[in-house]
Amino acid sequence: MKKRIAALLLAALMLTGILASCVNRKPDNPGGSANNGTGTRDDDWDFSRFNDINLPEGTVVNIMSRAHQRHANEITVETEDGKEPDDFILASVWKRQKEVEEILGVTIKNNKVEETDEHGGRTLIQSVVSGGDNTYDIYASSYYGSSILAADGLFLDLYNVKNLDTTREYWSQYYIDKSQIGKGLYTITGDLAVSATRFLFVTFFNKDLVKEYQINDPYKMVADGTWTYDTMLATVKSIYKDVNSDGERDENDFYGMGVNNYLGVDAYTSAFNIPTITINSDKQAEICLNYEKYADVVDKLYTLFWKTEGVLNKQDPDHLATLFSQNTLIFSQSWLYNCESYDMRDMASDYGIIPYPKYNEQQSEYYSFGHDQITIFAVPKTTSQADAAGAVLEVMSATSRSTVIDQYYEMALKGRYARDEESVQMLDMIRSNFLLDTGWIYCESTNLMSRMLRTLIEAKSKNFSSYYQKYRESFEASVKDLNNAFAGLDEEN
Repeated sequence: MKKRIAALLLAALMLTGILASCVNRKPDNPGGSANNGTGTRDDDWDFSRFNDINLPEGTVVNIMSRAHQRHANEITVETEDGKEPDDFILASVWKRQKEVEEILGVTIKNNKVEETDEHGGRTLIQSVVSGGDNTYDIYASSYYGSSILAADGLFLDLYNVKNLDTTREYWSQYYIDKSQIGKGLYTITGDLAVSATRFLFVTFFNKDLVKEYQINDPYKMVADGTWTYDTMLATVKSIYKDVNSDGERDENDFYGMGVNNYLGVDAYTSAFNIPTITINSDKQAEICLNYEKYADVVDKLYTLFWKTEGVLNKQDPDHLATLFSQNTLIFSQSWLYNCESYDMRDMASDYGIIPYPKYNEQQSEYYSFGHDQITIFAVPKTTSQADAAGAVLEVMSATSRSTVIDQYYEMALKGRYARDEESVQMLDMIRSNFLLDTGWIYCESTNLMSRMLRTLIEAKSKNFSSYYQKYRESFEASVKDLNNAFAGLDEEN
């Protein structure tokens, strides 16, 4: 075991320099990485400290996670013959589990729950915990589906879980800052969540078509700070061809850009920096809406999504990837996860990757949105072995840097899917400038306030004023109730 720890330490130290750019920013310059913390401590990568963890022989740690295809292989990978998978990304997840089990002398069992949506066992974990069942030691699901459970008191305060050090670099301090209400911390994420990278939203562009249509170099526009909403709209608005001459605008035609009127709308809340809820200095949630700017964004996106000839509007981001790979779109806005699709992996034309545009040139940074299905982790309060749960989470996150993150981010995204050095640089910026609205974390607890933009655009409405006034009191009441819920947990603990 000591040789294995030494090897992991060496690998982690080598990678610290590679990923050091993924740091968090202060509130006056928002942005950060969903994976990484704020800085490196001298012993963050000294895994010999794990030798002091002594768990009972034969310990089995049970995890509940999602069986949905987008998440099923994020935490563990099972093979029929028990051998290492051929795919190098799957192999990295498989190796990580083996390393954690060897370091701690435990067995990890991951129970992947099928549900009709991506909430990943939310109904089941509610039933289990409320019934006093200690079957599960770790719960892993989306921050959208899990944070409401934290407010309901289903999880342990992670600050009180032995063997778990939430201050380490491999835990996202940015997520902690954006999610902690009151004194306790009930969910966490970091390096062990590949979804924190694969669900970032980006703009893809077809290099051949950009050249054919004599469009300004997208990389240069980003570097010059001129890749803004107005620039994007002017670039794509008139690019349309009725390919089959049937007089109908559909997916069989050619467009300047493809957008997604569901998840893709959400990404603009980060890209244009229009948060709804923040955490104040007293660790209380409060509404922080810039009313005038939000109304202007609604108008802009209404024009982009519903009044622009050169824009194809589809609800399925994966279908957009298919159309993009067929040279039907010059630009396409979707999540990085599409890079893993066979359509884009086999795409004949070269493509580039840039961020979503800025609101205007006065905006200092390009900001990235992470979809609300990013995985977070919690320890159910009914577990009988919280120490073991804390140890597995800690070691799994620590070893992820030298196993899964290296393979997925450095080898897959940068080495396989990014087709030029400029896209590699863009990926670093996109990942570093992740911007998270507390309203998204507690979306269901706050009457879906963070979804206002999506709701209006989906409904083909730009009447933000009347919508907000209709729900304003319920938004304010829900935030008050959220603060009270965590205050109650503080009293219990």
